[in-house]
Amino acid sequence: MPKGSQLTNRDHDNMDAFLSHVLDDYKAGHLSKKDLTLGLAQVISALDCGNVDEARNWFENGRKLIRQGG
Repeated sequence: MPKGSQLTNRDHDNMDAFLSHVLDDYKAGHLSKKDLTLGLAQVISALDCGNVDEARNWFENGRKLIRQGG
């Protein structure tokens, strides 16, 4: 697997922050269960397909993307 297609420590930190933010947004009522599920499915799908760049985009911008409807 090429080096650029593996998650870095920074990616893991961003993933942790993304998950924390969207779960907090859901808990606070800012996101519906459907929106949260669809957003998380996008990230999981990107990782499953090996699309690390897309996953990184979600880790960095996912909170905004989910609020905008993906």
